[in-house]
Amino acid sequence: MMNRYVYAFQYWIKPLVLFIAVVRLPIDKDIFVKALLLFSPLMLMPLWSGMRCPRHKLEYAGAVAMAGSFHLMPSIEAALLALPWLVARLFVVKDVAMECHRTSLPSAATACVHAAAVFPAIGAAWIVAHRANWTPWGFDPLIVLLTAAHFHHAGFTLPLMAGLNARDNPGCWTRFSCVAILLGVPLVAVGITCTHLGVLKFVEPFGVAVLVLGALGVAVSQIRRGLERQRSILTRIGFVISGVSLFAAMFLALGFGLRYVIPNFALTMPQMWAIHGTLNAFGFGLCGILAWRGAVSPRQPMKPCCA
Repeated sequence: MMNRYVYAFQYWIKPLVLFIAVVRLPIDKDIFVKALLLFSPLMLMPLWSGMRCPRHKLEYAGAVAMAGSFHLMPSIEAALLALPWLVARLFVVKDVAMECHRTSLPSAATACVHAAAVFPAIGAAWIVAHRANWTPWGFDPLIVLLTAAHFHHAGFTLPLMAGLNARDNPGCWTRFSCVAILLGVPLVAVGITCTHLGVLKFVEPFGVAVLVLGALGVAVSQIRRGLERQRSILTRIGFVISGVSLFAAMFLALGFGLRYVIPNFALTMPQMWAIHGTLNAFGFGLCGILAWRGAVSPRQPMKPCCA
């Protein structure tokens, strides 16, 4: 029983306490977006990795420094505080590239787990741009911030869960979900850029549709895991909440992605980050990672995707 308490403190309570201690953001109109963004590197990623080795602790230190940059006005100084997080994620990308070079062509499941380690590096680059008050391609600073959040949530928890489900239950549907998510996450980002530049406006709704199809497969897989009686009740509840939250979040994302085609079904952008963002971060991401943690013995922790 004591091992369970130690496990809960190390993998859940400790990151939560650190997150609350670090994030005391200045009140502004973007505070909710910033809090959702920081929830991934300060809570979800260390919750998954467990911060079991010095490498993970150094990564977390970079995340804390990056969080501190949001206490400053956008400037070169703020960008320098965010830079260690970008460097940490680039080292993870290097490790993934070396592993891919050593091994044969990865399966769809392995590729998704690798993508969960790589995509946040793109988000980290957008954080540095936001903190330096750079506006790539003329994007509004809020869009730069939302892009960073996209790659820290849809770019982390979604491919991670897709890969875990495909590894645990190989099949056509789980493989399709992996491929759709691997294509959908960057397609959505490219589509938003195309819409902003006024070219190829079909790319955004197409990318959203592809991503939603892949995410629905993950949602179904998570719910099915919650119905497996051999798991503990808390783990089963976590899987069900995760799946249902993802299903609801993706339904809202589909409506927003098709806003130029069917405008009546789209929420406003503030509504999207408030509802869609909350469902993704807390319902799908947090409950899903806790459920996967509960699905294995604390003596046999899963290998973190960012190791």
